[in-house]
Amino acid sequence: MIGISRRPMIAHSPFEAATEGFRVIRRAPRAVMIWGLMWLVWFSVAAGVIATGQKVVVSTRVARWTIWEIFRHYGPFALVLIALFFVVLGMTAIAAFRAVLNPEQKRFFYLRLGRDELRVAAISVMAFSLVAIFGGVPAGALIALASPIMAAAPTLARQIGVLGASVTVCLEIWLCVRLSLIAVETFAEHRFHLSAYWPLARGRFWYLMCCYFIISVILFFIMILYFTTNELLFSFAFNTIGNGGILQRSVLIGIAGVLAVLAAGYLLLTIILFCCCQARAYLAITGASTDVRPPWGVAAPDNSLR
Repeated sequence: MIGISRRPMIAHSPFEAATEGFRVIRRAPRAVMIWGLMWLVWFSVAAGVIATGQKVVVSTRVARWTIWEIFRHYGPFALVLIALFFVVLGMTAIAAFRAVLNPEQKRFFYLRLGRDELRVAAISVMAFSLVAIFGGVPAGALIALASPIMAAAPTLARQIGVLGASVTVCLEIWLCVRLSLIAVETFAEHRFHLSAYWPLARGRFWYLMCCYFIISVILFFIMILYFTTNELLFSFAFNTIGNGGILQRSVLIGIAGVLAVLAAGYLLLTIILFCCCQARAYLAITGASTDVRPPWGVAAPDNSLR
């Protein structure tokens, strides 16, 4: 494999990688609280931007807004809000990578804003752009190949369409899983390593797929709990309190604050679980060790990637 010192994969189960985020939360609770505070600040800024914008009218047209209409509605603050979102997202994700790959670097609660963050941001933007541009290529290719068959056998058009859609989804899932460790590898190597991104996960698809499946199941139950709590708070706010005096409005403000905290916590937990899982899987695939110090004074092996 080009550019990577391949070692035998450490015998980590997918469940161990999928639950690495919970171990990071237990090991560094103060750092996680600071990360959550950053997201709470972003939600507060977003609420302020929405409150100072034009009056929001609930309608189905909102779902069809163009980017230009969004900027026209919220003004120049929209660009600041979006930029701030990606800054906080990038810092949180890389802090989670650092907490797993370099747990001894606890300074500033694992938070930095330097070249590593810029590199990961750049490679992430490039990856999202490529997905947006070429994401429909497999579907288009399959449609082009299936069109003559569907024309020759119109009675089978529905079955061919379902098969084509299934193949497209499976292919895109496979591509996303194979390339899912781009960000963590860029951070671990402190450089862009384009020739190593694709070979890194070779032969590890099902391991990574199991990791992401377990995380998805965990987040599904967390999502149910989150939205159920939100629904109960909304119901209490609008059905029980209603419109009233200062006391009722104070309670509404308090509920809004609780909702902001819940939203920040839910988003942060999602980021932590996925990023810590990817970092742990990266360690397992490259054969590296998570130990900060070697036992019994033995010199630590060189686990850096070349």
